[in-house]
Amino acid sequence: MDIHQIQVKYDPLADRLLLQIRTRDEQLFPIWLTRRMVMRLWPHFRGMVSGLAVKRTAPAAMAVPEARDMLAEAARERALQSADFKTQFDTSSAKQPLGPEPVLPTAIDLRPAQGQAVVLVIRDAAGRSLELAFGEDLAHGLLKLVESALATSEWGLGGPAPSGGGEPAPPARVLN
Repeated sequence: MDIHQIQVKYDPLADRLLLQIRTRDEQLFPIWLTRRMVMRLWPHFRGMVSGLAVKRTAPAAMAVPEARDMLAEAARERALQSADFKTQFDTSSAKQPLGPEPVLPTAIDLRPAQGQAVVLVIRDAAGRSLELAFGEDLAHGLLKLVESALATSEWGLGGPAPSGGGEPAPPARVLN
């Protein structure tokens, strides 16, 4: 799947994040992300992206946590320089192969991939499945979009990115 655009916005009525992926062949994949799913997935996603960025930047270095944080932040800034956050997300004339209703994931698998930063495999109760591979630049862009949506949501899940040591932060313990 060749990702062309990504949008993440908070829907206050549904109290969910709506992640929308548009491909270069004009397919649209809307995905609901609940607070619980984000709370469990997001620290691991951030940790994996930061860890991969540090490994790419300084593969043989055994950096102290402060240096890992600096390397991860430098990689993020470099990736975001080429990102386009001004172009409006285009939902017109897009095919929706999984149907018009957003996928409501019951499970999301997260793994590193050869030649990619991260792969998300999203599955729902109806048996629909979607595999999304994010290169490093797209992964950093997605991080920024989700962080902005989390700030709007007031879920209390935003926060500093974990150090790039490859170990994801544990999920937050917050009552619904």
